[in-house]
Amino acid sequence: MKNLFYSLGAAAILLSSCSPKPEYTISGTVANADLNGKSVILYEYGQDKPVALDSAIVENGAFTFKGTTATPKLAEISFAPDVVEPVRTPLGRELPFSATFVLENGKLQATLDTFSVVSGTEENNLYNVALSKIRDLKKEIIPLVSDFQSEDTAIAKAAEQKYNEIDSTVTAVVRKYIESNPTKLTAGKLLYDHQYSFDEADQAKFIETADSTFKSAPGINRLIDRLEILKNVAVGKKFADFELPNLKGENHKLSEYVGNGKVVLIDFWASWCPPCRAEMPNLVALHKQYKSKGFDIVGISLDSDKAAWEKGISDLKITWPQLSDLKGWKNSGAALYAVNSIPHTILVDKDGTILAKNLHGDELKAKLAELLK
Repeated sequence: MKNLFYSLGAAAILLSSCSPKPEYTISGTVANADLNGKSVILYEYGQDKPVALDSAIVENGAFTFKGTTATPKLAEISFAPDVVEPVRTPLGRELPFSATFVLENGKLQATLDTFSVVSGTEENNLYNVALSKIRDLKKEIIPLVSDFQSEDTAIAKAAEQKYNEIDSTVTAVVRKYIESNPTKLTAGKLLYDHQYSFDEADQAKFIETADSTFKSAPGINRLIDRLEILKNVAVGKKFADFELPNLKGENHKLSEYVGNGKVVLIDFWASWCPPCRAEMPNLVALHKQYKSKGFDIVGISLDSDKAAWEKGISDLKITWPQLSDLKGWKNSGAALYAVNSIPHTILVDKDGTILAKNLHGDELKAKLAELLK
């Protein structure tokens, strides 16, 4: 009887050792004859430094990758930058003949073209449907580009309205995908890629309902860290103090200007930022209108060039206090408020309580009219 058990055990071990390991096979095609003979590379996606997992030579418009992965991961297939350079299009900065996808064991098919896809598994197929919808919507923006610059106000306004409608529809597509796929890497990637389309509450809700796979998507850890910082400077909280130098190099605390009986707008901006410059005439007008009624502004510049910062202040006729450590996006004051886009404004009440964030144009004007009657 013992011999029978030993035999069964040995058979199980033999079968286990003979079982093939799970693997992936990526069969690819390239829709450009000029890329024959070129090396196409399989990268791990989202790393600070490119991590090449494999490479293959394109022969007769085709290539193949084979391997195994212990767990699914985001990956990218692309050519080296000196073979295919990124191009600027109305859809953004794109790399043709490049595809981002979930690398998982199974049979995958890659099609590299001006719009590239990798298909063959459930998640990649779902992701491709969402990407196709998003790209088709963004193509509608292309005819609007020239209208944005039209001297005819009606045409420019109509183009802006159409753009906003398209942008809202894109956001709706992304939202639906994220909400429907809280366990998928690609949903995490879409959240990171479209983070500026969602406010802090939406981002927190997405992450709260997501699993560890979703959260492992590159960049999601930074979103989580940012949301933790934002809890400390949320509407209803007291402002966070910091110290930075002015143009003369003299250090000043934010608390010298904020929380001392005035309604204050903290304006994170930079001289190189077109939207910041476009908003500045509105701030100049509001400062002039409400300064005598207890309103002030303090500017926190994300410039890194002092001469450019100083010229921007002069050209834009800024008269309120300005502070900056000239560290650009690494500005220590901006870090306390988790600023990741500008212009970024924080409206603070007389006692230092944060009243609102990112009010611009007519919204800011209406809020000040309400507060400073």
